[in-house]
Amino acid sequence: MKRAAALLVLALPGVAFAQVPDPKGLLEKAIAFHGGKEALASLPHVKETGTIEMPGRSAGRARDLVVYDRGDGGRRTEVVFELRGRQVTAIEIYDGKMCKQRFGSNWDELPLDENRERAAHRVNLLLQALDRAPSLAGEGTEAGAAVWQVAIDDGPRGKAVLSLAKDDGRLVAIEYPGTEAEGMGTKKEVTRKVVFHAFQPVGAVKLPSDIEMVKDGTFDGRVRFERMEAIKDWDDGWLQVPDARRRFIPSEELAF
Repeated sequence: MKRAAALLVLALPGVAFAQVPDPKGLLEKAIAFHGGKEALASLPHVKETGTIEMPGRSAGRARDLVVYDRGDGGRRTEVVFELRGRQVTAIEIYDGKMCKQRFGSNWDELPLDENRERAAHRVNLLLQALDRAPSLAGEGTEAGAAVWQVAIDDGPRGKAVLSLAKDDGRLVAIEYPGTEAEGMGTKKEVTRKVVFHAFQPVGAVKLPSDIEMVKDGTFDGRVRFERMEAIKDWDDGWLQVPDARRRFIPSEELAF
């Protein structure tokens, strides 16, 4: 992110006071772009089908992905891997209280805080931002778009910064203080950012369909959804761990 100096009126020679946008006005414009307050206050359950690119040695390789997103941030993901000449589906489930992953025959615990942070920094953060002391933090470019940067209170670790496109108000990125598990029950503080490259309408709301993840300035993954559709009848079983005595996941439980 290329940031200019903070847009304080006294620090902007040649810029009239009327040209400095009101941060709440910027948030209202973004809310309108994404469907309005009512739509953002009640996000739909969504099934998303596409690909995921992971960091490290897997960078540049897209794997098939299906996500079942519950409106409140609960999520089930299924990713296909090649393992010893056969396809294996890894499943991750998060319901707000637990997060587990199955790759093979066992369910393993995953960091809960990281998933809670992800769920708290979605497009509906725009609504909450109105009541989190929004202030103009600067302007710059993000994902090729000219943006205004609005800082908001984001808990004890500091501020989150929302990048809002100058042309239509869309939410281009969210940068926030997060955590990362280090093992043995310890964790460290990191800076996370999600960059939204494209959107698709799902019902009354426009949701991200191309999402890049960045951690401490380094690429941390990217998902691209080709298809996004509202789920009318949510199945609670999607976020439940099957009986641990069942060695293999039945094919009817998988999207692939």
